[in-house]
Amino acid sequence: MVRAVGYSSNPFDPRDPGRLCRGRERWIEPWELEEQVEPVVRIVVSGATFSDDGAADAQRGLPHSGLDFTSVVEALYPLEAGTRWIAFMEDGHPADIPTEAVGVEAYDGHRAGGRQDFGLVRWHLPVSDPAVLRELLAGAPAEERIRGLVVLREPDAPAPADGQEERDNELMERVFHLVGFSTLDSPPARYQPSALPEVLALAEAVVLLHRDKHGPALAVYARGEVPDLQSRLGALSADGIDPLVVPFAIPPMLARWDRALAELRDAWPSTRNDPVPVPVATTPPMLPGGRRMRRPRDEEPVEADDAPPTKRGRAAEE
Repeated sequence: MVRAVGYSSNPFDPRDPGRLCRGRERWIEPWELEEQVEPVVRIVVSGATFSDDGAADAQRGLPHSGLDFTSVVEALYPLEAGTRWIAFMEDGHPADIPTEAVGVEAYDGHRAGGRQDFGLVRWHLPVSDPAVLRELLAGAPAEERIRGLVVLREPDAPAPADGQEERDNELMERVFHLVGFSTLDSPPARYQPSALPEVLALAEAVVLLHRDKHGPALAVYARGEVPDLQSRLGALSADGIDPLVVPFAIPPMLARWDRALAELRDAWPSTRNDPVPVPVATTPPMLPGGRRMRRPRDEEPVEADDAPPTKRGRAAEE
């Protein structure tokens, strides 16, 4: 089986966020933004395992690449000098509150659109070491332990602790607008796109978890310069295996892996001398409407003298 990680980078408009995950997730109904907002870019990273480039048996979602949530965030926004992460949770289970969590609030709410109230919690957790987040997410799907995290850039000298706490509390108020009005019915609506600009006014980036077909995908909403995704993701490995890095024109959770792999195969000879490490499918993948995708032929072109006569040529010979 081939293990791969797919990524995309596209402009994102909070006024018109588009659809999510082919009906598996939706946005909270956006409120109207009165002021002009600065451009936002969305980076999506997901993964898959499959046996050939038809991807008919693909298992989709970041965990299927072999990479974990923490490793990808660390590759894009490493915890170096002046950088902080704050993980946050909404509609969490009381038993899953980290011991170091702050801003813990308990409330009653519904799970999965049910009629019965359950005890739910929200909290946030400043992260200064990736190992802390990795331990928090160990043994459970990431989307069940956190809703996401914010990346903060503070290049100047650290402010006093009380000043930092005040800024963090203001940030979490804005994060509440992003996740606090979620509905967990089917499909769930977890995030409010209109709140992203106000969060990004205080943060470098917001990392959220969206649904892919068989697991979560990681989505980064940010302003400014986009990291070199190809090289940073290409430097990651899992269990000694380097996942194949596949660029997507649109977010992988909305796109087809067979099409992205076909584009990768076409572009491969221009940058690499080794063969594409993905077997060719024996049967071309299906397109909508039951048609088969045409593949470029690998064999040598037929010489003119050996080419079979066309219909027009046969008529002329007769």
